Amino acid sequence: MTSSVAWLISRSGAIAPISTGVVDAAYLVRLMRASSTREIVVEFEDSCTVVSSGYAEEVARRFLRDAEPPQHLRVDRSGRVTVLVGPRDPQEPPTDYRSIENALEPRRARSHRSGRSSSL
Repeated sequence: MTSSVAWLISRSGAIAPISTGVVDAAYLVRLMRASSTREIVVEFEDSCTVVSSGYAEEVARRFLRDAEPPQHLRVDRSGRVTVLVGPRDPQEPPTDYRSIENALEPRRARSHRSGRSSSL
């Protein structure tokens, strides 16, 4: 089933892997279309490949024209994408990703100044 209006990627960011012990890195890609939002968790089995939020977005892009995108994807060592959790049923309430969503909040890095002390 395909929709005439594609989903747009609104943001993405690293999260803790959901499949602990199986994957090295995970990203949450948030999609939007009109007033609807969806999240896709993209997990990577091997972080020796160059994984990033950009790569997670690239993986998610192949599902942007779907009426309902999958919820959970895994990229194996060979680069093959497997759908672990398919599209959500529109009749069901959305999955609560609040705990994952907090991982996307911007964090401020500490400033380390060599040779100077700060008295803030």
